[in-house]
Amino acid sequence: MDQRSAEPDPGTGSCTVTLYGEFTAIGSRKVRCAVNLTDKELIVQRLPSAPVGRNKVVLSLKDCVGCRAYREDDGGEPAAYLSAYFYPLKRRWVSSGVSRQRVEHRFRLTALQDPGANLEEAEKWARAVRERSGRHQYLRDGLTVWELDHPGRMMLLVNPQSGKGQALSLYNNHIQPMLNEAGVPHTLVIT
Repeated sequence: MDQRSAEPDPGTGSCTVTLYGEFTAIGSRKVRCAVNLTDKELIVQRLPSAPVGRNKVVLSLKDCVGCRAYREDDGGEPAAYLSAYFYPLKRRWVSSGVSRQRVEHRFRLTALQDPGANLEEAEKWARAVRERSGRHQYLRDGLTVWELDHPGRMMLLVNPQSGKGQALSLYNNHIQPMLNEAGVPHTLVIT
């Protein structure tokens, strides 16, 4: 993994690449990915690349709600993992509208034999993605999320009888995972 300083690509309008790394895609340990982090995008491209358009995914950091690095206990393997969570606007199948749909990208890092060094590298990536995505998240009065001293706290009031009796399951299946991915501390109060 290294830091690169490159000129913006006139064809795509991409910004300077600040981090570059090669990871293994989760699900298939044979698929390697080149990952570039710019100020505005996370660019994932499969290696070895065939036609560029089909193997390249460009994710806007405006749609990123969180990123985390972690290790799994899998028999002393030195791998570390990186997960980034996005909610981009996508067209719906049935209606003509658009809605935000969850997209998770997970990568496996095994560049070094030391498990601690792999985790440290994955944490460096997670911090960089969170910092750059936070710069695009605006609150009121022109203040951005990354300018806040502490993360916002949230209290959720849920009436389990509302929404045809499905409000609590909606919280458990959708809202709680989204808040955890974004790293938002919250308290649930069931009325």
